[in-house]
Amino acid sequence: MIGIKHELSYLMLGQQGGRNRIKILELLKDRPYNLNQLSTELDLNYRTIKHHVEILLEHDLIKVSGEGYGKVYFLSPKLEENYEILEEMKKKYETLSKPPKLYEKVVKQTHEGIIILDEDKDVIFLNKSAEKITGYEDEELLGKNINELIGPDIQQSFEQVLSTEDYTKEVMRLKTKSGEKKTVSITLDHLTFNSGEEKIYSILMRDITEQTNQKEILDVLIENSEIMMAYMDSEFDILYANSAYAEKTDHTLEELIGKNHFELFPNEKIKELFEDVVEDGGKRTVINRSLFSSDSSEQDVEQREGNWIIEPLQDSEDKVKGLILSQWERS
Repeated sequence: MIGIKHELSYLMLGQQGGRNRIKILELLKDRPYNLNQLSTELDLNYRTIKHHVEILLEHDLIKVSGEGYGKVYFLSPKLEENYEILEEMKKKYETLSKPPKLYEKVVKQTHEGIIILDEDKDVIFLNKSAEKITGYEDEELLGKNINELIGPDIQQSFEQVLSTEDYTKEVMRLKTKSGEKKTVSITLDHLTFNSGEEKIYSILMRDITEQTNQKEILDVLIENSEIMMAYMDSEFDILYANSAYAEKTDHTLEELIGKNHFELFPNEKIKELFEDVVEDGGKRTVINRSLFSSDSSEQDVEQREGNWIIEPLQDSEDKVKGLILSQWERS
């Protein structure tokens, strides 16, 4: 049954002419027809009917009896036994054809992978970008459950969408046809029709594997660097520090993270410098000076002196939301 479901998804939903093929099969359910009769009944060109019939024969959905002009066509035993699946495909086709609500939220981002699922989370549509990301062509995924592609982790996202009546964004791991594992950003949403009786899910998918790999590499480089690096908010509370920063200030990371820089290293002149960066958003370079000596003591200044960059991190409105502090040793 799974095989014929995939076939019907591809032939009725994944290709042009799906509606006409459904109409042909619905006629043949009642009685045999020849090509001319089908053409007349459906008001379609003879060649169009012949084309669709040949495809249906190729997939063993119909059979032929007779010779020459006496040829008539009827449903194959395979389709007769699974006719309810064709009715299911017809219902999905009609839902997909409803303009334009289904596509309002997804077509705007056609550069992203788009996958449409039915109520059972079976794939009923995917675009070329989704094919590229997953490595599968549409006929290979149509009719398949999304769990076969992404895995059971996505079930929690479905439950969240249904319970909140809102979309959800997730980052997940996806195994492609070739076996490659990709990191994808997924936006999952749902739409309902006919007073909530019909439900469809939409997935917008973006491949962020390269960006994620770059971040992981950057994290490793920063953590293993001998250069002191830290990030603090605009109030100078330390939100991140690498091991070199902790080691060279004689503190553990636990002692640094969440603490205010000037509670640990009180110095009004240095604080004024930091405040100037927050005020005007300009980067500062400090040469041969310690940022870790107190007002009252110059102890260990020599070993902590160096060249520093204090760089602001700004939001979309150019307001400074934090400072990046980095140091390199004097030559």
